[in-house]
Amino acid sequence: MGDKMMEVMKAVLFGLILSLTVGPIAILVLGNGIHHGYVTAMRSAIGAALADYCYALISFITGTLLISQLDAYHYQIILLSSWVLIFMGFYMMYSALKNTRLLANVHHPGKKLGFRSTFFLTLANPVALIALSAFIGHSIDQLNLLFAMQLAGAVFVGSLIIQCILAISGAVSRSTLMDDDEVITFPFYLQVLGGLIICLFGVSNFVDLAG
Repeated sequence: MGDKMMEVMKAVLFGLILSLTVGPIAILVLGNGIHHGYVTAMRSAIGAALADYCYALISFITGTLLISQLDAYHYQIILLSSWVLIFMGFYMMYSALKNTRLLANVHHPGKKLGFRSTFFLTLANPVALIALSAFIGHSIDQLNLLFAMQLAGAVFVGSLIIQCILAISGAVSRSTLMDDDEVITFPFYLQVLGGLIICLFGVSNFVDLAG
């Protein structure tokens, strides 16, 4: 029971980290808060988190079914998932640098997009699917379909927390005239930290294998 609870907490953390990617969706949620207010921003935040949940559900259930048929390749699956997580971590840190231009334009008024639009736009990004598939490879020892669905719910919780923080930050910026640099820099540093933690997820797999 303790091991399963630890995996659930890791899934919540992974959902938090996955949502730190400062790409178009994060900018959309943040921009909605700045230009269209709290309600619109929260709707888009829920849409983004729900899309992450759908990807997690697909990745975890499919991964569970496949892994259960490939028990002889236990070591190779964990090894592959470790390398993918490390790659995704570096990708997030690289994207943080690349997407600072997107953040610099966040104060330019954008189109009002709510729950449905954000949901489908988030689904259009396959990066989350790759990262989540690697994560379920890491959780190989605990897998069954019910637990896979629980982990997907944990990812949703983590994603929703970050999306709501972005939405609230935008709305607060709008009402208090928060300095532009504050709005721009905090998501950047969060993403760099998130990328580093995902790398550590991958490294921890190697440590487990070595043990």
